Amino acid sequence: MAGEINTQTVIDELLPALHSSSRANLTFWSEQDLEEWIDDSLKRLSRVCGIFVERSADNTTVNGTSSYLLPTRHVATLHVSYGTRPLRPANSIELEMRNPSYRTVPATVALPPSYWYEDLEGNATLRITPVPIAAVSLPIICTVFPTEVDTAESNTLVQAPAPVAGYLAMYTLSKAFGKEGESEMPDVGMHCAARCEMYEQLLQSYYGPGC
Repeated sequence: MAGEINTQTVIDELLPALHSSSRANLTFWSEQDLEEWIDDSLKRLSRVCGIFVERSADNTTVNGTSSYLLPTRHVATLHVSYGTRPLRPANSIELEMRNPSYRTVPATVALPPSYWYEDLEGNATLRITPVPIAAVSLPIICTVFPTEVDTAESNTLVQAPAPVAGYLAMYTLSKAFGKEGESEMPDVGMHCAARCEMYEQLLQSYYGPGC
């Protein structure tokens, strides 16, 4: 079961491995470095496996409009509904073979919207066909990036299972010891990167592959 991981706790527990008794005493890295690497690790994990899933009901269809914005922090769409009616995923080639006017053909009572597609639409847009003729809720279930772990520390909590904290730690250490400079320890950095790959394989086997 997912719980809350405090990224600031992860950083504090890394300090001894980084030869420091406190954040203020970090010599070769900054606190900002550590926070950015943790944020990078979460973004990478959201693409590697389907661990961060959200449901958005922000969109409502508009008569004559087929294009709708995807949720903020969207990574990959898993499911779309037109009201309570599930829509089928499709691609443009498939839809054009069915009906060359698929982008503009209007829905009817007998033939409501049936498909959703994203290819050729850019990263932030989803379209449905036939084109809606009524205002209906358009719920979307998708994988997402977690909210950014920012240096202002306004967001420090991540909803994820406890083992993810170990992944964040190993990723951060791999970047810290892989960073060029006096602190560079390539063997340690590669060992931590290999541990990250092990975490990724385990999480993929449980949550499924990402995008």
